[in-house]
Amino acid sequence: MSEYKMRKQYFIKGPIQGRYLIAIVISMIVPTLLVSGCLYYLIATLMAQQLALPESIYGHLIPVLKRINLYLAVGLPIIFIAIFFYGVLISHRFAGPMYRLEKDLDEIIAGNHKVRIRFRKYDRLDNIAEKLNKVLDNLPQSH
Repeated sequence: MSEYKMRKQYFIKGPIQGRYLIAIVISMIVPTLLVSGCLYYLIATLMAQQLALPESIYGHLIPVLKRINLYLAVGLPIIFIAIFFYGVLISHRFAGPMYRLEKDLDEIIAGNHKVRIRFRKYDRLDNIAEKLNKVLDNLPQSH
């Protein structure tokens, strides 16, 4: 197995990484919209019933709601950006080896049967590489 080398490209060609990142973005947006919708439904309900609220409770409610809006407006983009970049790193760890496997298999299909499947040490796909290389070792004997 080759030494650990950092890939220079974080967005690998192919749809695998894109689909993974879309799933991450959707899994961030949908719960946020649901929670925000419930929160604003609560606010709208309380505002509609403001006549039933004592003035002291209503006076304390507005600053709290403004603070919640501020926390959401500042905190959610920061959290989304952090989760997105973490998703890029995780998807890169998955899509990178798949890209490498596809590249090596393309060489083998082109006729270069001396190529062996290799992954970086930390890609954790050694089992797949070993089995594919055993298949490749047996190919010349059968032809």
